[in-house]
Formats: sequence, structure tokens, C-alpha cells
Amino acid sequence: MTGSRSKRAGARAGVLSALIAAGVMASTQDADAQVRFGFRGELGAGAMLSDWQRQSLRFDSVGFQGTGRLFVAPIDWLSVQLSVSNWLFLNATPSGDIGHVLGLTGGLRFEPMLGRVGRLFIDGNAGVGFTGPLTRFHFDAGLGFEFQLHRYFAIGPVVRYGHVLQPDEESAPSDAMWLAGGLSFTIGTPRAEAEAPPADTDSDGVVDRDDQCVSEPQGANPDPSRPGCPDGDADSDGVRNSTDQCRDVAQGPTPDPARPGCPIADTDRDGVLDSEDQCVNEAQGEHPDPARRGCPDGDADNDGVLNSADQCRDVPAGPHPDPARAGCPTSDRDRDSVADAVDHCPDQPGAPSTDPNRNGCPGQVVFSGNTIQINTPVFFAHNRDTILPRSFPILQAVGDALRASPDVRRVSVEGHTDDVGGDQENMALSERRAQSVVRWLSEHGVEASRLEGHGFGESRPLEPITAGMARRARRNAQARNRRVDFRIVDPAAAPASTPAPK
Repeated sequence: MTGSRSKRAGARAGVLSALIAAGVMASTQDADAQVRFGFRGELGAGAMLSDWQRQSLRFDSVGFQGTGRLFVAPIDWLSVQLSVSNWLFLNATPSGDIGHVLGLTGGLRFEPMLGRVGRLFIDGNAGVGFTGPLTRFHFDAGLGFEFQLHRYFAIGPVVRYGHVLQPDEESAPSDAMWLAGGLSFTIGTPRAEAEAPPADTDSDGVVDRDDQCVSEPQGANPDPSRPGCPDGDADSDGVRNSTDQCRDVAQGPTPDPARPGCPIADTDRDGVLDSEDQCVNEAQGEHPDPARRGCPDGDADNDGVLNSADQCRDVPAGPHPDPARAGCPTSDRDRDSVADAVDHCPDQPGAPSTDPNRNGCPGQVVFSGNTIQINTPVFFAHNRDTILPRSFPILQAVGDALRASPDVRRVSVEGHTDDVGGDQENMALSERRAQSVVRWLSEHGVEASRLEGHGFGESRPLEPITAGMARRARRNAQARNRRVDFRIVDPAAAPASTPAPK
């Protein structure tokens, strides 16, 4: 009986040893797998199965077991584990001992993953069991399922069978066998899923996540600024994009030496390249300046004669251009708006006249610069805007001069008063008197469109009135300040100031 029991124990130990060896060999063969490791625990309750232990040793109450395991899983479905377990039966033996087995074991656990729910497992462990002062061969086996609640944590039910071998019948007539059920849990590192190699759609050696041209191989000339892309030539000018500073504009027949891939610019699009254009932002137009490449031939004085031909660029040719000097006005030495060629008195300021023998000669009216001077004032009724008849001749002379000089297109008639009376009254009076002169001239042959009237009251005296002036001097000053002035306001009609040719 003793020999058969020893044989059975040896057979069981051999089976468990073979399982452990198989697990170690499998883990060695799967050296490329990522290892999981961690801690497992079990808590359970059960009953003794052996009759002798139940009846003779009175281990017929509920037993408890608790186990802690350290494990390493070289492959996903198999782990090697080291366990410390304690089986405890609280009923005391007749000798007063409490039944318990402290086991130190090693074993294997087969644990295939079922989808993403959890792992079904079966394990076996064998080692040394300490029961009081005795040391016995101890093994156990378990079947269970752990639900994967988290990547690092799983828990579920387990049923475990335990067995302690007795060396002979003198120590105990039968082995100790018990069965328990409870919970098993695992705390451990998850096994990382094998990553697929990164995709390289265009097979150019650059993976898709880095490839900016996934469907186009980079070829023999990769673009240094765009990983995975070929260094193309977008404008087909022979300069690759990575160095072409004008990718969308071909360099053409006149490449810019300072900017690879760019043509020399023509900013104003006048056909003259910027490198030669002296007016980069202004097109040369239909009349290019022969002296300034790429520039238009302007007309600085707006007289219709282009600068390249204008001998008086800053002086308009005016109504009487000099036939001998393009763009220049005919000389007017006395500046009376009558050209010397038709001025009967070229060295004495006068006024235009329809009489050739009086044209430009001094008289009642003199054109001087922008002013039409009259040698007698315009008289009005006292404190009124009625023109006195004795002023008709001088106004007639002004009208004759204006009709004889149609080039004077605009004249300002300006009324002024003395300082007698209030400012507002004087301003209104001067305005009415100016308008009276405008009406008189327009009624006597001068186009109304050439005339405008303005009143300035006492604001522009010719001779200021000061305190302490003698009565006669004051009256004379007031008489001078009461006046009507005629001023040429059309710039085009201003007399030319160009000196006569020497």
C-alpha cells in the first residue's frame, strides 16, 4: 500500500514537472514576444474531500484558502508563476492542532484570451507544503475565468483542487484532498498588440505618416523641404522647385542672376526690364523719353509740348507760343500779356487792344502780371452800389481790353470799402458793388462766364488807417481804400515771364 502511494505521488510530480518544463521551453522558443508580468491573488472557501481527515481529524468544517502569486508571461497564453498559499481548517484535531498547509509552489497557467472579454485559465502548481512540523509534497490545480475590467486588472471565479501527499500509511492512512471555490484576480502589465509596420503607399522609403506626397514617390531627386515628395519643376524652366524662387513663373530668356528661377521683372509691363528701366513703376507709354530708358516723355508744364522737345519745360507755351522755340511762349518784355511780336509798345506795359497801333501801349488800362490796373477809380453813389456815369469810360476800357484778349478766361472783380461804418455793412456793400461792375461789363460785351465778383469790405486796405492821422491824410487814405480791383485768376491766362531771347 505504501509503495503504490509513493508511485502515485511520483507520477503526479512527474506530470507537473513536465508541464513546467514545457512552459519554459515554449517561452524560450518565443523569445521575440513581449513579456507580461504582475501579481495574482486568490481567496476562496471549500471543504475537505478525504474521509479520514474529515472524520478522524475532524476537518469537516468550511476551509479557507488564500494565495498570492508572482507571474511572468513570456507568451500571451502561457505564464510561469511562483505561489505562496495557505489552506486553513479551523476545527482542531484531537491533539489540539488546527489544520493548515502553507505551500510554496511553482507552476504553469494556460490562459487564452477570449475576444476582449477576458481569459479562461487552467493552472497547475507543485512544491512543498508545510503542515505543522511536517514537510510534504504539495500540488494544486485550478480552473477559472477572469473578466478584463481594465488593461491592468482582471477578476473572476475560480475552482481549485488541493492535494498533500502522505509518505506512508503510518503518518496518515490517506492523502489530504480538498476543493474550494472563490475569486481570482490579476494585476499586471498588459500585453501590447503587435503593431503593423508603418504604411508606405508609394514605396519610396518614407512612411505615410511622414510622407507629404503619399501617392507619389520621391524619386532620385527628393524635395528637401517636403519629405517624400519629388523635387519637381512646376514652371518647367529647368530650375528645381527647391531652389526656384519663382516656382510658378518661368525664368524665360532673361533669367535674373540674383534670383534663381526668376525672370528679370518688368514691373510696369512696358517691355523694358526693371534692370534697365529708370521708371520701374511707370510705363513708358506711347511716347517714351529718349533720354530716360523706360520712362514716359512727360509734359511738365502741361502746355501740350513733350519734355523731350520743350525748350521751356517749366513755363507753358501759353496762347502765343514762340515759333522759334518749341514749348516756349513768345517773349513779353513788359509782361502786359501782349507778345512782343504784336506789342506796339514792347517796353511799356499796356493792355491788349484791337487797334494794332495801340496794342500793348499804355492807356487807361494796363495788364501787369496777374493784375489789370486802371488809372482812374470806379465811383459809386454814396453808400450805394450804383455806378456813377463818370466811371463808364474806364469800365469801357476794361471791357475793350478783355474783349481784345480772349485768352484771359477768368477775371475776379473785387470790391473794397473804407473803414467808415460797421464791418458787416461794409462787407455787404463791397459785395454788391463788385456784382454791379460784373453786371455792367457783361451787359457791354464781356461774357459773364469770364467774370466773378467778390466783396472784401474794409479787410484789405491799401493804406492802413492809424490813430493820430491828420484829417486830410485820413480822408485821402480812405479814398484810396474805396476801390474796385481786377485780378486775372485763370492760371493759363497769366502773362508769360520767360525773358526774350538774347
